[in-house]
Amino acid sequence: MRKNYILLLITLIISITGYSQDIDLKKGKVLANHKSVFNFDKRKMGSEISLFKLDTTTEVIYIEINNNNTISYLDDDFVRVVFPKNDVTIESTLLINKNFKEIIQLLFMNNVIDMDGNINAENLELFRQRQNNRKI
Repeated sequence: MRKNYILLLITLIISITGYSQDIDLKKGKVLANHKSVFNFDKRKMGSEISLFKLDTTTEVIYIEINNNNTISYLDDDFVRVVFPKNDVTIESTLLINKNFKEIIQLLFMNNVIDMDGNINAENLELFRQRQNNRKI
């Protein structure tokens, strides 16, 4: 019985680590598993990031962590993720505890973006339905 638990635990760990992408933000590049996927530019003291197609100025994804100028009041904080070419905006309170690296990793894990920097419109819509929960 104990061997089954250990085997289950090892299988679970392997499946979780094998499924996730290793994301790094270094020198203006987004690296997924050590491969350059996007260029990026952080603005507004690190609260906004734009992801661009490699070696272009075409913005693919814009992410903003918005605290509504209320530093101590956290209930109104949200994350805005904009896909300009797809005309999709996601405003989510579910993503507020994640940093840019974790949000980008979540986009890879949900197959919204691939290793070539392309956006899958169907998976983007599914992601929007799951994450878009902010009421205006």
